[in-house]
Amino acid sequence: MDGVRQLTQAYSQAPWRKQLQILGLFLLVVVLAALVAGIYLNVTARAATIGREILWMQSRIEDLQLENSDLETRLAMVNSAAVMEQRALAMGFQPLGRDDVTYIVVPGYVSRQQAVIAPPPKPVVVVANLPADYTESLFVWLEERALPAVQEWLEVFP
Repeated sequence: MDGVRQLTQAYSQAPWRKQLQILGLFLLVVVLAALVAGIYLNVTARAATIGREILWMQSRIEDLQLENSDLETRLAMVNSAAVMEQRALAMGFQPLGRDDVTYIVVPGYVSRQQAVIAPPPKPVVVVANLPADYTESLFVWLEERALPAVQEWLEVFP
């Protein structure tokens, strides 16, 4: 009995060691919780930053689309017939009449031909060389082949 007690006393730990182990385990849990919380905050912060960048880029796209539309409108106004006529008159050009134009005939010149994209339409003629077996309807075929077989079967098994 003495030997068993000495053996258990030799392998039992001091109370301060048990307290250190519990404290170490508690600190390990706290450090792991802090690490998970830090990773979560990092991911959340990055997602929020990217979300703000996306909103800023969408706003920038809308601004550029508005600016593009404005420039297209200005270009259309500058190239309008009325404005072009005023600019031409201001530069010293004058409108031409029929008598002011001289046409020159150039021998060998071939004018542009109209582009032919598709052949002209033709009436569609369907020619079907089908055997006579394929020209009868299903009902005629059943009447000729299946009905006699059914009648014959009914005669055998009344």
